[in-house]
Amino acid sequence: MKKLIYLLAVAAFGAGACSEEGLPTYGGDRYVYFVQKSDEIVRFSFKTTPGKDERTIRLAVETVSRTPGETLGYKLEIDPEKTTAPAGSYELDPNPVIPAGSFSGETYVRVRKTDIMDEKEVDIAVRIVEGGAYRPGPTSNSLRIIRVSNIISRPDWWNDDFAAAFLGDYSDEKYEEFIKATGVSDLSDMDNSEISALCRQFVYYLREKRDNGSEVLEKDGRPMLDGININA
Repeated sequence: MKKLIYLLAVAAFGAGACSEEGLPTYGGDRYVYFVQKSDEIVRFSFKTTPGKDERTIRLAVETVSRTPGETLGYKLEIDPEKTTAPAGSYELDPNPVIPAGSFSGETYVRVRKTDIMDEKEVDIAVRIVEGGAYRPGPTSNSLRIIRVSNIISRPDWWNDDFAAAFLGDYSDEKYEEFIKATGVSDLSDMDNSEISALCRQFVYYLREKRDNGSEVLEKDGRPMLDGININA
């Protein structure tokens, strides 16, 4: 159903272009668009990957066209009006392509940590533009914004249900220690058994710290273990 909706949207887009500008209709054109809509922001913090100064952010794309018999490219550009990240802090995929025989693909943006990210979030706006074998698809899916920082913040999955069942109330300090202990920063796609195993690993880490005389404390001085709900 989702594919059909985009097919109709892009077909209408192509038909409109034909009537107004004399361009080919869908039957002769290929279109590429991001899977997520332009208002769905990708967020990443270098605080979630301690010791690493570079990160590759992957973006999924889909196409509307006849089945391509060969690998074909499309074009990406940075939207300068919507980008606030320093020019040296990102690098676009230089050769984005759709593989032969496929209607989908993946591109990337390589992000580098800079000092400004210690102070605030910055945006990298990536737009699909005219060029190559594919034209931009619906305008609602032609732009992705990547919001990057080196600031810790509460992830969406650390909600009230997670707090009640596992690690208690969120704090920046607790999240940072959890990442140190487990090497994991994103639990959003995990099932309860995987989450439970990681939370127990965190509890064992905190107990070991306490038993070695270096108990981990919250910002207000309370032992971090006191606010954890999971039994381990």
